[in-house]
Amino acid sequence: MKLFRNLRQSLIEEGKFRKYVLYALGEILLVMIGILLAFQVDKWNEQRLNRIEELKYYSNLKGDLEQYRYGFNGQIDYNGTHLEMFNYALETSLSGDPGKQDTLIQTIPYMFNYSDFDQDGNIYETLVNSGDVKLLSNEKIIKGIRGLEWRFQYINRMENIHWDIILDYVSSWASDNIKFAQMETVDNEVLYSYEFQNMLILLKRVMEEKEMVYKAAIEEIDSLTNEIDMEIELSK
Repeated sequence: MKLFRNLRQSLIEEGKFRKYVLYALGEILLVMIGILLAFQVDKWNEQRLNRIEELKYYSNLKGDLEQYRYGFNGQIDYNGTHLEMFNYALETSLSGDPGKQDTLIQTIPYMFNYSDFDQDGNIYETLVNSGDVKLLSNEKIIKGIRGLEWRFQYINRMENIHWDIILDYVSSWASDNIKFAQMETVDNEVLYSYEFQNMLILLKRVMEEKEMVYKAAIEEIDSLTNEIDMEIELSK
C-alpha cells in the first residue's frame, strides 16, 4: 500500500494528472474485484455448507423411509390375514351351514383387531416449520414428501374409521350376543343374521381400502427413495 501511495504522489508531483486518474481508477477497480471475489468465495462456501446439510437431510429421510416401508409391509400382512379370515366367515355365514358355527365363533375375537400404522402424517409441515425446506434443491423430492404426507393422513383417517366400526358396531353386537367367558353365542342364529353379515361387510370394505392405500404408500416411498439415491449419487 505504501508503494501505491508513493506512485500516486510521484504522478501528481510530475503533473501527469491523466495518468494519475487512470491509475486511481485501476486501483479502485482492483479493490472492487477483491470485494466481489470475497463475496463470491463466501457464497460458494455457504452453498457448500448448505449442500452438506441437504445431503444429511436426504440421508436421514432415506432411513425414515426404510422404516416406513418395513412398517407398511407388516400392516399389509396383518390386515391381509384378517381380511382373508373375514371373507371366509362372510361366505360361511351366507351359506347358512350350521356345521360351521365353531368356525364363525372363532372369528369373533379377531373382529376386534385392526392394523394401525399410527404414524404422524405431518412430515412436510415439519420440514417447512423447521426451515429445512429451504435447503432442498430437488423439487421432485419436495413434491414426493408432500404427497407422502397426504398419504399418511389418509391412512390415519382410514384406521380411525376402522376403529370406529369396532367401537360402534362390533362391540355393541358382541356385548348383546356373545358370552365372552365361555366364548359362545346366546343364540347360534345370530351367526347367520344380517347384522353379523353387515359387520363383516363393513370390516371387509374398510380393510380392502386400507390394503390399497398401504400399497400406494409403499410405491410412493420407493419412488421418493430412488429420487434421493440419484441426488446423493450426483454429489459423489
